Amino acid sequence: MEEAEKLLEEDRNISAFLEYVKIRDEENLELAKKALRNIKSYSSTRKDGKGYRIRIKCNNEERTFSYSFPYLYGEFMDVIEGNVDLNMGRMAYLENTGGYLLNFMTQRGYDSIGLAMDEDEWERSVFSNFPVYRREYLKREPSPLVLGSEDIKTVDRLIWIVGDYCKEKGYLGKYLMEPDIDIFMLLPDKLELNADDFNRKILISRTLATSDKEFKLLLLSSKESFEPEKTMIPEGLEVLQSNSVIFRVQTDKCRDNNGFLYTDEGHYFVETLKEYEKNRELAYEESPLKEYYDSFKPLNRRDNYLWEEGVECFPMDHGWLYDPWRKPANPPLRKKRFETRKGGNHNIGPNTQEFGQAEFKRLIGAYEVLKEEGYNPDFFVDGYITGYLLIRKNDYRFIASEGQHRIAALAALGYDSFICRFDLKPWTNQTVFYNQASKWPQVKAGIFTPKVAKMCFEHFFRTDNNYRLIEHVKGMSSS
Repeated sequence: MEEAEKLLEEDRNISAFLEYVKIRDEENLELAKKALRNIKSYSSTRKDGKGYRIRIKCNNEERTFSYSFPYLYGEFMDVIEGNVDLNMGRMAYLENTGGYLLNFMTQRGYDSIGLAMDEDEWERSVFSNFPVYRREYLKREPSPLVLGSEDIKTVDRLIWIVGDYCKEKGYLGKYLMEPDIDIFMLLPDKLELNADDFNRKILISRTLATSDKEFKLLLLSSKESFEPEKTMIPEGLEVLQSNSVIFRVQTDKCRDNNGFLYTDEGHYFVETLKEYEKNRELAYEESPLKEYYDSFKPLNRRDNYLWEEGVECFPMDHGWLYDPWRKPANPPLRKKRFETRKGGNHNIGPNTQEFGQAEFKRLIGAYEVLKEEGYNPDFFVDGYITGYLLIRKNDYRFIASEGQHRIAALAALGYDSFICRFDLKPWTNQTVFYNQASKWPQVKAGIFTPKVAKMCFEHFFRTDNNYRLIEHVKGMSSS
């Protein structure tokens, strides 16, 4: 503890963060958050297009890590989830994947413990999702990742992606000696494995292949037989009874920050992508996106999506406010709209030409990646579409915080559902219940009346929003 405090005083916040994260108690987690405030992080796609880089800085320290896209790991875990209910029992896993398994287990809320063979592997894994930890302020702390091993009596299964077989086998020795622990292994096809050495039978054997190599997937168990039991990712409101922050939503229940549907005619991003699919030479100047930005130019929050209501909406008609369910309470009334980046807001106009062109490029880029490679959020830092749920009785709407371009691309590509993640930023409520309007932050602060706040909520449940938008834009264009 004293060493970590000294690191903070020396403005070596990266090292201090690591020291505090190792000790998994509430006091040290708060100190890790203190260190986070003074660290900046930057992530980018690698130049070879086959992974990403993370650069982490504070005044007196800087570190850079490079990560790959291990799609084979995803196939491996798909098979495991298709045969075992990972919500039952506890698992250990060898973290030699650069953080892939650590993040996989953390976000799904599985009871697990990661085993890192050395300090470098531990550190590299902890930093693999660092930009998300920092933005979300460790609201969802990483699953346990230790140097060494814990009591094997607490483990039901071991997940082992084989790298250096001999070295790793020695490290995992006491897990491998305990026959009651089932072992899922992924190993190169050329590596000959004698199941008798593990005192277990091979109950599952599959071949997984990359473009140039083949691998074996094995389940080693002391049991005589194996009854597959699939791990179910929560669907919609099932996530409320789950430890997972990952869940599946229906695309037709997703809304952008305006409340517009991605699956009905008229969404500015989706319509642009449909035109692009017809004409790959489409330029921003001729796109539906440009037309939308030039036409839909609300002057205040009411003009943004409550223009038809015909009732008093103070103070929505006087400026730009947070949504009534957002924290913190009692923010200032802003006369100017919120900007996504300098020069514009990707949900509304007017925007500068440079901003519009950049949005167009981002939208097309997301579409091309998803069309070619599919939606694989586990392999990218910040890869998940994130948002929160508005809930009324047994129905919900998923409001996208990060990933609106990706949802539009998925909708244009015909996805009827996808896996997303809760937005865990400090100012976001992951779930907002209609019948608790009096408790919403901006209502408690007296900014919104419960009636107007509920009108905002109800807007996101309307099924005619895109039609209303089209008519509203026509009215704006002719005025």
